[in-house]
Amino acid sequence: MAGLIDGLNFAEFILLRRFFLKKFWSGFQRTLKFHQSMVSGDSYTLGAMKPPIYLNFAMNYLLINHIPFGKGHAPHHYLVGDMWLEDLRAQAKAWSPYGRLAVAAPCLDSIPVEFSGSFNLVEVNLQEEEFNLFPLTHYRSWKTFLRVYRSVKNQLDQACQWASIVQADYGGHPIPLGQMAWSIAEKHNKKGIWVFDGADPFPRLAEYVAEEPNPLKRLFKHRVVKQFEGFCTKAVAEADLVFAHNASVAERFNQVWSNHCHSFNRSFVTQQMLPNAQQIERRIQNILDETQPLRMVIAGRQIPIKAPDHVLKAMAIAINQGVALELDIIGDGESVGSCKQLAQDLGIADKVRFLGTVPYGYTLFDLLQQAHVMPITNLTAEISRNVLLGMALGLPIILYRNPGTDALIESTKSGVLVPSGDIDALGASLVHAAQNRQELAQLIRNGLKVAQAQTLERTHVLRAEIAAACVREAVGTGAEVSGVADLIAGSRKAGF
Repeated sequence: MAGLIDGLNFAEFILLRRFFLKKFWSGFQRTLKFHQSMVSGDSYTLGAMKPPIYLNFAMNYLLINHIPFGKGHAPHHYLVGDMWLEDLRAQAKAWSPYGRLAVAAPCLDSIPVEFSGSFNLVEVNLQEEEFNLFPLTHYRSWKTFLRVYRSVKNQLDQACQWASIVQADYGGHPIPLGQMAWSIAEKHNKKGIWVFDGADPFPRLAEYVAEEPNPLKRLFKHRVVKQFEGFCTKAVAEADLVFAHNASVAERFNQVWSNHCHSFNRSFVTQQMLPNAQQIERRIQNILDETQPLRMVIAGRQIPIKAPDHVLKAMAIAINQGVALELDIIGDGESVGSCKQLAQDLGIADKVRFLGTVPYGYTLFDLLQQAHVMPITNLTAEISRNVLLGMALGLPIILYRNPGTDALIESTKSGVLVPSGDIDALGASLVHAAQNRQELAQLIRNGLKVAQAQTLERTHVLRAEIAAACVREAVGTGAEVSGVADLIAGSRKAGF
């Protein structure tokens, strides 16, 4: 949604305003409640339907997402972000007892890694995967969107006809793909699941609107954002299910949040990543060794909303108080250059390593585990993927307060919370961590309990069970899958 009308002249702005009013505003006010249905004998499929294990009918699950694929070097081969691929594989495996999963996503001739939602790109042969792909025409601006709108709408229509269940979210610029698909899914009487991933988008959108210097553009952006928030409110209220991976979303939409809405933590932790008892003990003993500096690591896209500069400034504060610290910065981004200069200016450049992009996987995990502590300084309302990743790898986390993670951290005592944006408090927390390492050992133990209960696989299995139960109860089918209420009660006991 960022950059809503940048680059348009006045005539194009008037044309766009007319288009938006006619094509979208009235459409997005339509009732979005889905009718109960079960789809069989669909006219279009992408491949052989895998036989269901537990059900006497198969359900096609369509996941609509804005993260693009890139064309590979052979037929059926595509380039895709490594973390996105791991997530898709987990979803496909979790859904396989009930039917087939497909993703409707943009497809590019050439995909830059920064578009992939991941650290790196990998090439896959979809004939060897447990999911299918509906390629969509890509757009990233109003000009492109206006040109390809009908094409994308037709592609989404075809994909929704294949599906029994349609999962949509808020991703995509300038109009989310999920918002486009929602009324199409309704037209075909599909079950609908609305998803909020790790971020609450609206604080970031509000900041973006406020930064627009042109009053006319600022007014238009404000109206677009308010319209989208209204759409999301209606979608939350009338979807068959809502899955949210950010606690602040439930608070934002509390007036329409009810029993069909389910909250999960955002996890990219796989079962294979979790350390055994001996590895945990070695990590604890390493951290308790006060003869070595306290080593820190931050990882991900190094951009202003992640505030890597705050970590450097807090580190300088702690070092000036006599604490021995070192820092590894993993990942590229627009803030890397300024952070290198800041490290020089603060006189701590010899204690900071800029390691650049590291492939997601065990190479990255090994680097992370060389550190003792992971600061997380996100300035927006989201649950960083590094929260549960750090816990799983035995890294105590020190993080800014954030509506997306505060409840999790406070209830499990699995991290140190610092007031958001308070660099002095962050520096004080680093001093305390270095001087009280026994507390870090307890954070490791608490964090591992959280990570073990909330793996990527477990999260997707639970989501799949809830979705399948919703459809089965709607069509009045048997008892192989328990009721939604029973599933939710069980998920609460498991710590979700």
